[in-house]
Amino acid sequence: MKTGRTFILTLLLLIICSLHATAQTDYFYYYGSQKIPLYLNEDKVVVSVSKTCNEIIERIHANVQVLVTINDSNGMDIIVISRSDYENLTTMDFWEEDSKSVILTSCFFLKASKKAPVYESPYLNVCLKKEEDENLLNTYAEQYKLRIAEHMTLMPLWYILSVTPESEKSPLQCANELHESGDFASAVPDLVEQRAPDDQTIVRGITNATSEKTSRLFDLLGRPVKDASKHGIYVKDGRKVIR
Repeated sequence: MKTGRTFILTLLLLIICSLHATAQTDYFYYYGSQKIPLYLNEDKVVVSVSKTCNEIIERIHANVQVLVTINDSNGMDIIVISRSDYENLTTMDFWEEDSKSVILTSCFFLKASKKAPVYESPYLNVCLKKEEDENLLNTYAEQYKLRIAEHMTLMPLWYILSVTPESEKSPLQCANELHESGDFASAVPDLVEQRAPDDQTIVRGITNATSEKTSRLFDLLGRPVKDASKHGIYVKDGRKVIR
């Protein structure tokens, strides 16, 4: 009888753990034909403000401890702060007005390595099926309240888009929904990761995979690629390449 009870309790525990694990994989992104799960880290918040809003940036920096700084070449001041610091910001007198110019995104753990956090920048990268689809992209940008931040001249089908304070969905959600629409060749969120454990500077994985000129290949998260025999998008010498 005792053995039977132990078996039932163990089974219930396994079911609960399984349900919990399933709930943790509600976040994901598409990388080519792969659907890669992510785990949300609720203890960190990514705060992005246009570099033109100097006063807002100064007020935020004066009231939080910056955990990580994310380098950006498209006009954003991007920092990572703790959830508690963010909650303190919401109680400040200036926040109600300043928050209208602030973009908030999330911190995730990759499923394959929960010790490696990736941060959701305000950007997503979209590849058209053909050049004539530019008007289609503009339609989606208007629908999702996205800003077209950059058109990659060396890769004419690729565009970098940014969410705005008016956007109702995160860059991750926007990228996934544009991918699922089937109207584009690719749509991926611009996730960034810490390059080294002691380095508090993040390099954007999509457009600045490395700060040094090198012939090595990296994936879209800035990780060195050992086997690039598969077709896909890689970063070489700081630029995207398609194989």
